[in-house]
Amino acid sequence: VLFVDAKRGGGIHSINRAVLKAGSHVNERRARRGLSSRPLRVGIIVYPNVGKSALINKILGRKRAKTANTPGITRSLQWIRVRTDDAKKNRGKEFELLDSPGIIPANMVDQSDALLLA
Repeated sequence: VLFVDAKRGGGIHSINRAVLKAGSHVNERRARRGLSSRPLRVGIIVYPNVGKSALINKILGRKRAKTANTPGITRSLQWIRVRTDDAKKNRGKEFELLDSPGIIPANMVDQSDALLLA
């Protein structure tokens, strides 16, 4: 569990480190099989209107994903590549984030709660 403040940028570097550490075995395994390395793929999938796109923009350090104070800005899935400082030398140091519209669980007990989330 990582605690992040997407508005002010607190904890952003811990996300980068955690993603690269958790996915390091993927490219090691590809190398053992004789395959070239590729960027890791990470999905950000949570409830609607919680700041997924704002978090991605903070990780990138620039505005790449559309954000606004109104719900429904992110309408489709989009992959956004994140390069760290070492990415030019080592493809294992970059990853792709999936920006998605919010997901409401189908098995939510009270559908009035689901309506409030939408």
